[in-house]
Amino acid sequence: MLSLDCYQQILRFFLHRHGGKTSPQVGQIAAFLKDTAKHWVKVDEATLDKMRRIASRLAEPRRGMTSKNRERLRPFDDPKTVAAFLGLPERIRSEVEADKPAHVDRPKAVLAQMAAAITLLQVAPIRLKNLASVDINTHLIARGKKLYLVIGEHETKNQEPIDFELPADVVDILSWYVRTYRPLLLTEASDALFPGKGGKPKSSATLAFQIPRTVRRFTGLKVNVHLFRHAGGKIFLDMQPGQYEVVRRVLGHKSIATTTRVYTGAETRAAGQHFARVIADRRRAGQTEPAAGVLGPADRSAS
Repeated sequence: MLSLDCYQQILRFFLHRHGGKTSPQVGQIAAFLKDTAKHWVKVDEATLDKMRRIASRLAEPRRGMTSKNRERLRPFDDPKTVAAFLGLPERIRSEVEADKPAHVDRPKAVLAQMAAAITLLQVAPIRLKNLASVDINTHLIARGKKLYLVIGEHETKNQEPIDFELPADVVDILSWYVRTYRPLLLTEASDALFPGKGGKPKSSATLAFQIPRTVRRFTGLKVNVHLFRHAGGKIFLDMQPGQYEVVRRVLGHKSIATTTRVYTGAETRAAGQHFARVIADRRRAGQTEPAAGVLGPADRSAS
């Protein structure tokens, strides 16, 4: 049995091996044992709460973005890549509608579904679980002539509510998909934006496979669904270096420190270009402006 005493003894052993300090390994072991105690040993809630607090103290926050994700974001330094990525929903739509047969088949309906999922992720970079569970009546809310994606705090990982106004081009893609192609994917009545079998939402695992496959097919980019969040942050910060607060709010980070830790470096190239442009502009302005009341020795003698 994994009692609280055993849990603490195991962690003391690993802490001792690391000189009494926590580490990524210690934090992962603490979290794994806590989850084991919850799901397999079925410890009581009071014991589990103590384990949660210990695991939280030992958890070591990730220092910025992983090297793997940074490597996958490098192609987004190229404006042509960014344009291809952002234009992907319309490109998919064009392919779906090309030589449109009298009877639209299921593969085209799935491709239209991917266009809808990708366009939503590009402007509202939500997590995969929330994407899969989007409900047409619960989460897509009309206010006047605008459409909003609304997800309550009880449904999000960080307990922060989501409320995004969707741009007109995104609404157009969603309407196109829902009106023409979503009905072909229904096996029975469902309010899920991305319906799966039995009227239930399509599984997160299926979307996690289909979306990256579609992106790679059309653009050659190797992404996963979570990378949409990083790509969105980078694309924005490349245009607006230093505007971390906007990214923090969009991604739902509770602390600005989290945002700066993750994205510092991702915008370095754009920040350097912005800095150089400002200096160059000021240099050009200085070349056309007369000296402001300061005369050199030669000027004073000439006067």
